Amino acid sequence: MEGAPLAQIQTPNRRPSSGGRRQQPVKPYKRRRRGAIWALYTFVAVLAVLVVGAYAAGTFFITPPPVKEAKTQATAPVTGKTQQTDKAEQAQDEGTAPEIAASALKRKEGVYNFLLLGSDKGGGNADTIIVASYDTKNQKVGVLSVPRDTMVDRDWSRNGKINAALGHGGPELLAEEITKTLGVPIDYYFHINLQGFVALVDELGGVDVDIPVDMNYDDPYQNLHIHFKKGPQHLDGQAAMEAVRYRHDNKSSVNANYSDLDRTKLQQQVLTGLANKVISWNSITKVQSFLNIFNTYVKTDMGMKDMIYFATQGVKLDTKNAVSSATLEGRGDAYYRASAWCMELNQDSTVKLVNELVNPYTRALTLKDMNLPRAERYYFKY
Repeated sequence: MEGAPLAQIQTPNRRPSSGGRRQQPVKPYKRRRRGAIWALYTFVAVLAVLVVGAYAAGTFFITPPPVKEAKTQATAPVTGKTQQTDKAEQAQDEGTAPEIAASALKRKEGVYNFLLLGSDKGGGNADTIIVASYDTKNQKVGVLSVPRDTMVDRDWSRNGKINAALGHGGPELLAEEITKTLGVPIDYYFHINLQGFVALVDELGGVDVDIPVDMNYDDPYQNLHIHFKKGPQHLDGQAAMEAVRYRHDNKSSVNANYSDLDRTKLQQQVLTGLANKVISWNSITKVQSFLNIFNTYVKTDMGMKDMIYFATQGVKLDTKNAVSSATLEGRGDAYYRASAWCMELNQDSTVKLVNELVNPYTRALTLKDMNLPRAERYYFKY
């Protein structure tokens, strides 16, 4: 049925994940390690299914899907009207309508926003949250990672972190939180299971990467064992997952200078290699395999007709030059609504990154269009 989820996520029988480190001054927190793999798998898995749709594009009358109406902090409904409408009417009476009209929110033609979620479970908290914007006319993609501990102003929970929205109301509620917090609409969501990354890489025959340093890391709790020699290697799904999750050796003095930038470059290698394989694939025999992976590991509110449209657009994308990405910045030692170690977003950089990467409107968003709560207190003094 149009707009219905293609499949429910299968829940692996796994122990809770852990990964990555918090931003300074917060001490390293192992659950963050998952973020890199989610960003990679989310983009490639979605791209694979969109390409599947391209095979069938000739049998449909393909039209661009509609976009959601503007709804941010500045334009929330008020007694049947928007605040902008009320302001515009008042401004018209006062003779200042041009200035008010210039501030109204209007969607750009051909620009769509997607919410990409990663978790090991069908419910519970989200492990990774990504907002992606696709400009189909200019063939550009902006990717903005939202820290899972980002503070949100919400009355559904004493937990002040955005990732809790998934367990309270599913992807739909989390999408609402993104719109309320960052001021950008979400047209579609994709909720993805980690095991699909391994399956997809294997289905594509692996990926070639140049490992930048010797890697030796073991974490029995996660059953994670990363051991690679520096240099070019061909990786299967499991190995690719391990490589992009690497941060440092068990001994802190080994590869201590392996930075976030170094890790990002390796992730981009994997991402580009997989995306190019998906886009260039010309065998009809892979269509059913892609669909099986998607139906097993992905839940979405995008209908097949819309998938086919984005497939016809996605095959034109230059994955090497057309994709820009960043992560929202802030301080992770905030206390908010009885929740410790929340991420208070930096207001200036948040407004800047949202406008650069995921703003689908014809005018720049301002802080008034967003809802970025301030911490009740902090754990560290600067």
